[in-house]
Order: sequence, then C-alpha cells, then structure tokens
Amino acid sequence: MTHQTAILSTFDAYLETGGDTAEEHLDQQTERQLSLQSFPYPVMLELAFPELDFANRWCWQRFGPSHGECFQKHSKYRICTTEFPHCHKGSWTNRWFVKTEYDFGFNEWYFLTASDRELFLDFVPSINWGENFPIQD
Repeated sequence: MTHQTAILSTFDAYLETGGDTAEEHLDQQTERQLSLQSFPYPVMLELAFPELDFANRWCWQRFGPSHGECFQKHSKYRICTTEFPHCHKGSWTNRWFVKTEYDFGFNEWYFLTASDRELFLDFVPSINWGENFPIQD
C-alpha cells in the first residue's frame, strides 16, 4: 500500500487558488493556450510531487517520451537516463502550475489524441506515490 492524494481538478480551480499573481496567471494562460494548440486534450490534477513522477512514468511507458524539455533526471521514477539537457518529441506533455502546499500542487497533462487522454483519465484513480514511498505500519 502507498500514499494516494491525487485528485482530478480544473484550470479554473488553479486560477482560484491565489497562489500566483495576476501577471503569472496571464503568463500561465498564454503558455497553456500554446500547449493546447499542439496537444488539445488536457487533464488537470492536484497531486504530490511523487505522484507527478509516478504518473509521468506511466505516460512514458504507454505513450513514449514527453514532448519538450526533459526533466527526467529529477524524477523519483526515472525513465530517461540522459544526464545532459535535451528535448524529446512526443504525443503528450505536461506543465507544473503552482505549489499549494509543501510538495503538492497543480499539474496539467496535454495529449495529442482524445483516446490517450481517456486512457490517462482511466489511470487517474490508480495514481499514487508509488513503490518508493511505502506506507510504514
């Protein structure tokens, strides 16, 4: 058994947190719109950092690498082992928006196809902190 704190959320819920300034919200909205042009199927979650890494590993295993700059060298559930800065081309990507608590906040995934988004939504109830963070009795 492991920790499970991930919940399905929305971009509007992120905007309502007050965790960013109005200018930062505008920047996030602009960047989000750019992502949606290439990856039009989003899913927003509120979750802990280990769950983010766990979900990204699942996406890499199902859909291949995440599109854009690779941050895997910082992951608790690493797939890509390249140490130097690099990018990948892929059919999905994600963006961290804001921390709302220690190691917890909003992240949105973007998918190229509706079917990949649906697979991810089916997976959401299974997202947890993973094997690296077992609950101690």
